[in-house]
Amino acid sequence: MRFIRKSIIGKAIFFFALLLGGIVGGGIYLRRNGIEEVPSDWIMYGAVAVLLLIFFVFVWDVFMPLARVTRQVTNLLTGKTFRRITPSTIDEVGVFTHFFNEITLDLEKISYDVKERRRMSSELDIASSIQRDVLPKEAPEAPGLDIVAKTRSAAEVGGDTFDFLTTADGSQVFIYIGDVTGHGVPSGLIMMMVDTIVTSMVYQGVSNGQELIAHTNYLLHPRISSRLFMTSVALRWDKSNQQMYFTGAGHEHVLVYRKRREEVDAIPSGGIALGMIPDVSKIVQEKPIPLEIGDCIVLYTDGITEAKNQIGEMYGLGRLQKALKRNGYKPSAEAVFDGITKDFSDFVEEYVQMDDITMIVIKYMGKDFASQKVKLTVSKENAEEIITKSKKWDWA
Repeated sequence: MRFIRKSIIGKAIFFFALLLGGIVGGGIYLRRNGIEEVPSDWIMYGAVAVLLLIFFVFVWDVFMPLARVTRQVTNLLTGKTFRRITPSTIDEVGVFTHFFNEITLDLEKISYDVKERRRMSSELDIASSIQRDVLPKEAPEAPGLDIVAKTRSAAEVGGDTFDFLTTADGSQVFIYIGDVTGHGVPSGLIMMMVDTIVTSMVYQGVSNGQELIAHTNYLLHPRISSRLFMTSVALRWDKSNQQMYFTGAGHEHVLVYRKRREEVDAIPSGGIALGMIPDVSKIVQEKPIPLEIGDCIVLYTDGITEAKNQIGEMYGLGRLQKALKRNGYKPSAEAVFDGITKDFSDFVEEYVQMDDITMIVIKYMGKDFASQKVKLTVSKENAEEIITKSKKWDWA
């Protein structure tokens, strides 16, 4: 009986066998009882009755369930309101009904996911816009320095940051670069917290990089997860004395091109990342960077040194140093920046950016150099470009 319930063909075979058995059985019965002739009307009425019974059984058990599910499928395909149907049979129509229910359930899940993605995308766009507003759109004058700074995030919200801040008395300019572990929304939130704290510390009158890093860490540490932290380097430019100082917080090297020697010094930033321990005041130190006219400082995040080319090779610190050595002699920070960018782009080629990338080039032009506007660029890796682009990597 299960074969009959599970298959329309089984039902048809069953009723055909039933009809055939009835005819054969009736014939045997009539012959055994000596009935030679049966009125033709009786035969016709009996056949019609049996066929009507079979027809109504098929209408009830096959055609009506099929019509119900077909109607809902039509509504689905034409964009009308549809509803799931409780299967009334376990044959092919029942299987089709169950399949329709599962498909529509999946469609509802997909529709919900699409709506959620749209909502999240909208919120990420807002977060990205807020973050771009936090990053500097212009920088204060730093007499004697020619500066170019650019950043490009790998997602809607990035974890790299930089800023240029002048102290309340106008005598010092702080230039800092930072990189939060990972990228995306959590990193972006930490980045904005650090930006806010650093800005507040400078405006409240910190006198040097050691105080800036120590106070920032003191406020940041209890407010973030132990798994999240931010590496950073803070430069302090003393305008009147034309002196540069740096304070490291576990960041990448500070690269300095020495024009006189035509060599690049890779100075370890030192210190420990912001947010890792409660008190870093005894660990971080502010140190001088002696500069001569034509010397050049490069600050960067590990998105540059850890970027890979098509065969999986990392760009690395060594290539960055060589690129600075080849371009450090150029007359402006922008020319040096463009030279390093070309070397990086030629290496990675059609690189799908996996991490946020930031670089600052500072060229010392001498105290008589007329201060120029700092050239800033803030951009992000676009998801459509990742899929379609066939050009070399660039900041824009």
